[in-house]
Amino acid sequence: RSGARDLDTLPLPAWDLVDVDAYRRVWRRAHGRHSWNMVTSRGCPYGCNWCAKPVFGRRYSQRSPVAVAEELRRLKQEVAPDHIWFADDLFGLTARWIAAFAEEVRARDARIPFMIQCRADLVSPAVARALADAGCEEVWMGVESGSQRVLDAMDKGTTVDEVRAATRALKAHGVRACWFLQLGYPGERWDDVVATR
Repeated sequence: RSGARDLDTLPLPAWDLVDVDAYRRVWRRAHGRHSWNMVTSRGCPYGCNWCAKPVFGRRYSQRSPVAVAEELRRLKQEVAPDHIWFADDLFGLTARWIAAFAEEVRARDARIPFMIQCRADLVSPAVARALADAGCEEVWMGVESGSQRVLDAMDKGTTVDEVRAATRALKAHGVRACWFLQLGYPGERWDDVVATR
């Protein structure tokens, strides 16, 4: 139910309905490893003016770090994926949640390499370290533009300096920093494109 507020009360996905061996074979043949999706939250509290927010809107509901780490532990035992893709629009949201998540993963021996999507302004050195400790390999950030003028027009709420700092923090902890970029935002000029490059 998309309206559920306490996501920890929802049951785990019905993994038994998936032919895991067939899924694993296809993934390994196509990508060299078996990746599996998880979701820890619904929605995004930010107001970037180009985002349609088609499913969950701006209300942000989040599972507890304990529940997410426990699902990882069970997946590790029952499905044994090589990799997890956290498909959240925005993983973690706070440094406190991410630190608690990393601790719960460690306590349960639930570490599986994973990737997430996050905002640059939420990635501090401490967050980058906790993500790396939990098994994060790759963070996709909605950078959008290297022009502050365009970011401001988008109501993005981030700065170019925050993007640089987040990228450096992730790289310092061995996490790949990846960027989503947009070109052609209304009012964007050639010098904005050059700034992004």
